[in-house]
Amino acid sequence: MLKKLKGITIAEMMITLGIIGIISTLALITIKPYDKTYKWLYVRIFHTLETAVYNSMMSRDGAGFPSSTTAFCEMLGEYMNIDENNCTTAGDLDINASTFPETNIKLVASNGMRLWIAANGGAPFVHTNTTIDGSPANMKYYVVFADINGSKAPNRAQWTDEGNLGWNYNSKLVDIVAFVVTEASVVIPVGPPEIDTRYMLATAIYPPDDETKPEGTRSIPVSYYEAKHLAFGNSKSLTEPMSLDFYRDFATNSPFSITYPAAPSVSEDKGCVEGANVVSPCYVKIEDYN
Repeated sequence: MLKKLKGITIAEMMITLGIIGIISTLALITIKPYDKTYKWLYVRIFHTLETAVYNSMMSRDGAGFPSSTTAFCEMLGEYMNIDENNCTTAGDLDINASTFPETNIKLVASNGMRLWIAANGGAPFVHTNTTIDGSPANMKYYVVFADINGSKAPNRAQWTDEGNLGWNYNSKLVDIVAFVVTEASVVIPVGPPEIDTRYMLATAIYPPDDETKPEGTRSIPVSYYEAKHLAFGNSKSLTEPMSLDFYRDFATNSPFSITYPAAPSVSEDKGCVEGANVVSPCYVKIEDYN
């Protein structure tokens, strides 16, 4: 007596493959390489802050840069998806903070990222550079510290239990990072991510060399520090806050104070310009994670 064999339909096979795909995706996310996870998280919070700051400043109707931590914190929260808001002047951190207590957290994003704010007695810091545009000039800013993976370990800005008080190319990545938020509505990376490409990549955007490339050409992806020098060289300009050296305002014992490698020369062959009283036509773009 012959047995009647049963097969599966195409629909059943597609459903099975779909389930396998979902499980595989979840597994990849779970075991995603450590460095790649941090790069994705870092670029995500950078663009989140950048969008929030730009939109907030554009909607302030001439009110200018916030003069208090509370106003600045509320400005950020207005254009971020926030689960927890503790926007008061209490709990401001020092610019050279090395510990980040949970009781001082200002904002908790809906994705779990936690933010602290450093201010100058509840007011903005002022970056002073006597060589900006060839004359003394100031720029106001706040510092935002972000724990990019939320409450998950290590919750550190530096590794101290391995005898490594600072950053080097062999350091493990840490999850607390820092950004300078300027009155020019520009968010600027500071600390190890400036030179550590495990956090992010950047490119120098050059002027267009013909009509078929209206957005201009770009350098190969490099560190933010390298892209900054390819675009501006050693020039400093208030109209281009990314050219400024905010790292000089951090103490040498700060987790965000690093030793910089030799900088590349400005890309003059691509149309970039370096010099006093000169604003380079080039600029820097933080690359999206992929």
